Amino acid sequence: MKPNSPAIPTDLVCRPDGSYVSLSSLEPRDQLAHELVMRLFSQAETESDRLRSLKYASLTEMRAFRDMMFGDYGLTVTGSRGGFSIKSVDGTKKVEMAVNQSISFGPELSVARELLNQFLTHELEGSSEVIEEIVTSAFRVNDEGKVNVSSVLALRKHRRKFSHYPLWAEAMDVIEKAILRDPSTYIRFYRVDPETKAETMVPLDIAKVSTAGRAVVSS
Repeated sequence: MKPNSPAIPTDLVCRPDGSYVSLSSLEPRDQLAHELVMRLFSQAETESDRLRSLKYASLTEMRAFRDMMFGDYGLTVTGSRGGFSIKSVDGTKKVEMAVNQSISFGPELSVARELLNQFLTHELEGSSEVIEEIVTSAFRVNDEGKVNVSSVLALRKHRRKFSHYPLWAEAMDVIEKAILRDPSTYIRFYRVDPETKAETMVPLDIAKVSTAGRAVVSS
């Protein structure tokens, strides 16, 4: 704020178009709506921070326990894989660390597609509608403009059949280079029924948290 510039009233709120409006000048319902959103949003951000801290602490301690367990046997944990779970002594609670690896493709995939187009046009002896359909289907995009990962990776099972074709072999190598692996680690908590051994996950997703037993007004 520049020296001697007038102080901005504390109840002024910036609108999406960049203009300011005084909350006190709004209709009472609009004032309440704004205050409700701001209050609930603040609580949501606080809970999000708490969940982030819980996840970080839980994964750190689970990894430390795993390292200690491996160390007892003279082993060293390597790589990002290797989820595991541990239970309480009474068997009613379980904590699980799971590692899932998602796969996507880098820009090299477009090069592989062009190589396969050239393979179909210039190298494939005769005409083969079957393999052409396989290649075309593998690179068909969905509504989000993404290819099906499994379909593209499935092309590699034909490597031996077409390995003597330079363009096909090169395309398979490019697909390998295009693969992007993104390991994600999850922490999950389960209640375990001591009799049936059925496991019920403790919901940490707000959409899955039950409000049963609490007075909630619904429309």
